[in-house]
Amino acid sequence: MTKDNHGPWLESLYVEGVRNLATQRIEFAAGGNVIAGPNGSGKSSILEGVSLLATGRSFRSNTIGPVIQHDREDCVVQARVVVKAGVLSLGMRRTRTGELTLKINGEPAASLAEFATVLPTIIIDPTSTELVGGPPEGRRRLMDGALFHVEQGFINIWRRYQRALKQRNAGLRHGTIGRDDPWLPELVKTGSILTTQRASLVEELGPVFEGVMAELSPELASVCLSYRPGWDQAGTLEAGLVRSLESDRARGFTHVGPHRADLRLQWGGRPAAEVMSRGQLKLTTIALRLAQGRLMADGRGGSPVYAVDDIAAELDLDHAARVGGLLENEASQVLITTVSEQEVAGFWSGANKKLFHVEQGAVTGSPGSGRGNDL
Repeated sequence: MTKDNHGPWLESLYVEGVRNLATQRIEFAAGGNVIAGPNGSGKSSILEGVSLLATGRSFRSNTIGPVIQHDREDCVVQARVVVKAGVLSLGMRRTRTGELTLKINGEPAASLAEFATVLPTIIIDPTSTELVGGPPEGRRRLMDGALFHVEQGFINIWRRYQRALKQRNAGLRHGTIGRDDPWLPELVKTGSILTTQRASLVEELGPVFEGVMAELSPELASVCLSYRPGWDQAGTLEAGLVRSLESDRARGFTHVGPHRADLRLQWGGRPAAEVMSRGQLKLTTIALRLAQGRLMADGRGGSPVYAVDDIAAELDLDHAARVGGLLENEASQVLITTVSEQEVAGFWSGANKKLFHVEQGAVTGSPGSGRGNDL
């Protein structure tokens, strides 16, 4: 790291019942942490534990079942997080039946949103190329993930919109929504605020993304970002909802609005996903994530932790080194997995790193196999 870390960072991580990982505590450095091990050794599961603490969900699975060891009914992940005010302890327990227990400093967290504010994290994994080429949901999640950490009150507006949308869709399915749509005012009010916040974010994100892209791959520096609000931009959200009412009633759901928004990426006037190679898609994804992280660093949460799974996958040595160089220069903690220690010199040029090795679920290079705090 060439800068002092000015964001929260993960001092230690305790895992129990997570995939093939042995029960253990891992102690990290505030700067670079390289986690090496063969495929299937458990190195990605370490980042999965970080993902659970940061977002409440795994980046590898949409359900908790595959995350929990087959002979257990639950998994436990705990951490000590260094923040400006000192050190906070986080604890999460997830069960196969969906039970979720969250604690901050031993006390129940009011909500997952409160819990997630403690450790802002950017996750980059081999499947994240779907961010560019996949459905809009992933790109909406990127925008909303950044806004969650930088825009005061965003989560309340988002929740209000989602609640009104759910109620309207239920009414549409049951045929109780007529010309006097009771949910129209709330959808318009919250949806308009949500759209303004997202559009402003994309306006800020664009130049930052272009700058990162120029450093990673100059030929991709002309990739353009644009925001699509989820309805015909020639009219207002209210006009779009009113115009689509009959169609919504026939279909049983609301098909215009911020829940259909998208962050478009174009290269040479064409959708980026149609013309990019796998390596170019990964570089573009990494640039998006780094730009997202830099915006978050300027917000109230501070610099995020970067958790990067299999950094060298689908990248040549030159581009892997460029990604590593940018990560080294971020004022953030970085956790990177790689298949072998020999690869490390190719993407991490400096000596400022802590090296871990993972074999059959056990981590060496970090002391500590003691039990965590009770949940």
